[in-house]
Amino acid sequence: MSEVRALIVVVIGLAAVGVAGAAIPTPDPVQTGFNVPSGNMVCNGGPYRTGHVLACTVFSEASARGQKIWSMRPTGRVSVGFLKSNAATDFPTLRYGRSWPWLGIRCTSRRSGLTCTNQSGHGFFLSRQSQRVF
Repeated sequence: MSEVRALIVVVIGLAAVGVAGAAIPTPDPVQTGFNVPSGNMVCNGGPYRTGHVLACTVFSEASARGQKIWSMRPTGRVSVGFLKSNAATDFPTLRYGRSWPWLGIRCTSRRSGLTCTNQSGHGFFLSRQSQRVF
């Protein structure tokens, strides 16, 4: 019976991440992030292919392409794309007036919105009302 339960857990886990026939995913100990106090957005940071990436999502109605996402590495320009799954939200809240430094990226939460900047001086401003990349 315990073998059946283990198999069910594995199948459910793989289905949850949208992977069929893949190896069991292992948790990444360096995955991190934060929510803003309003609950309107979340940022996730962690390894991605060749380096670390911070990706932030403003919660709104998803289009056919998914939720819009702004991402950046510690250096270089911002990328804007779409996320077809749910962003992780099990993170602490970055209170208004506080900053969150992470691997060359700094995000500051304010009532007016969230500003994130990298070492190259590129970044983005996000709020429910407006979003811009610089």
